[in-house]
Amino acid sequence: YTPLDYFNDNPTLMNYSKYNSTKVSNPKPCLSPSFIDKELMERTLTNYTMNPLYIYLAGILGKDETKRIFHLYRVGTSKKWGGSTVYWQIDRQGNVRTGKIMLYDSTTGHRTKEPRSYVSWVHTELNLVDYNLKQCLFGEHLLSGNPAKPIAIVESEKSALIATHYMPEFIWLATGGMHGCFKADAVGVLKGRTVMLCPDLGAKEIWQSKMAMLFSV
Repeated sequence: YTPLDYFNDNPTLMNYSKYNSTKVSNPKPCLSPSFIDKELMERTLTNYTMNPLYIYLAGILGKDETKRIFHLYRVGTSKKWGGSTVYWQIDRQGNVRTGKIMLYDSTTGHRTKEPRSYVSWVHTELNLVDYNLKQCLFGEHLLSGNPAKPIAIVESEKSALIATHYMPEFIWLATGGMHGCFKADAVGVLKGRTVMLCPDLGAKEIWQSKMAMLFSV
C-alpha cells in the first residue's frame, strides 16, 4: 500500500497548501580539474637524504633502486615537519592533480601517528583559491608508457613503491585508502586493461563490491 494510494483514498488528510512549490535549479556544470605547476613538482624530486621514507627503503632496497622508484613514481620531499614524503598524483596526460604529504619514521618505515597523524595536501598548503580537486590513482602517469602491461591496485602509495621492486611485471597503482580514488571517474582510465585488486586486510568485501565498477568502464 504505497503512500500515493493511501492519500488517494484519504484526500482530506493531505493539506497541499502548506507545501511551498520550489523551482528546481539547473545542475552545476561539471568543472574541469585544477592542476598544480609541474615545475613545483619537479623541484621536490630531490633532498632525499632528509626524506624518512627514502632513508628507510634505501636501507632495504639500496639507494640506487630506491631513487629509481622514487623518480619513476615522482615521489617528492617536503620540508614540512622537518622532512616528509610527497606522493604526487599525476594523471595519464601528465597533469599534476595534487600531492599527498605524509610523515614517516625513518627507522620503522611506518607512518608517524603520534601525537597525531601527519598528513596534508599540497593544494591546501599552497592556499590555492577555488581549487577544483579531482584526484586520480597514484601512479596513473605510468599507464601511457605501458599500454599492454597488467595492472595491480593496492591501497597505500608505499605499498605500490615496494611492490614495483619485487613484482615489476605489473604496473602498481594506489587508491590512497580503502575507498580513496576508487570512483567511476578515476578508474575510467583502466578501460580495456587487465586489473588485479590487492586490498588490505579487512577491505576484501568492500573492494569486491567495487569490482562491478571496473567491468563497467
